Amino acid sequence: MTVIERHPFAVRLWHWITAAAVFVLLFTGVVVFNVHPRLYWGEVGNATMPAAIAIEAPPGADLKAKPVPAIFRVGSHTWDLTGSVGLSVGGGEYFMIYRSPRYFMKFGAARAYHFMAAWVFALSWVAYAVYLFTSRRLKRDLLPTSAQFTVRAFARDVWDHVRLRRAHGAAAGEYNLLQKLTYLAVVFILVPVMALSGLTQSHAITARFPELFTLFGGRESARTIHGLTAALFVVFILIHIFQLFVAGFITKVRAMITGKLNISEQAST
Repeated sequence: MTVIERHPFAVRLWHWITAAAVFVLLFTGVVVFNVHPRLYWGEVGNATMPAAIAIEAPPGADLKAKPVPAIFRVGSHTWDLTGSVGLSVGGGEYFMIYRSPRYFMKFGAARAYHFMAAWVFALSWVAYAVYLFTSRRLKRDLLPTSAQFTVRAFARDVWDHVRLRRAHGAAAGEYNLLQKLTYLAVVFILVPVMALSGLTQSHAITARFPELFTLFGGRESARTIHGLTAALFVVFILIHIFQLFVAGFITKVRAMITGKLNISEQAST
């Protein structure tokens, strides 16, 4: 049996803290978005303004109908979601999924928990980024090598992923080119953009750093960017979990818990 040290403690700690924070962020984020499922561009956004992206009732729809007519709109393009989402209350108040506080937390509580988890998410990312640079893990494990950064190597990695071919032996203990590029994009682009655009929704933060409005083009633009990056992060999580099953779910999760990877077991499964 060949066992290697796969994940240092700092990496495992960041991974599980981030996983817990993301779970809270996604749950509370849906609660917050549910109250007003419309995204705008610029500084101001409300029900009287056209939304860039929205889940809403079509114009002139009967909000007393059951099921409530619902569409998903991106610009001028629409997709019918009637029967899947959509709920109205009395005088035209529109929700995406639900309204009962008996089963879901209220908006104020959801927003408070969302910001709490956001600080955990953001500060843990800062600590992990510092660790990557100071420990040389960034250069050693995440930056592509010259041998990997070739057209042939890239095509081989893509073909292996298309065939759902798992790595074996010593190769299972290293990141391939697609993994490295994905993790670099997530850690240094997706996460910081998502965190900063989210913090731009905080009046306390923007009072101290009004430059965030300039950076994102307004509070509502930041909210839209935040929603889009959150959606991309969900896609990443789903692909990540799928790849775990392809590569050996128990083996990989155990490695992220213990830090050790049995590459002989990886080769035999």
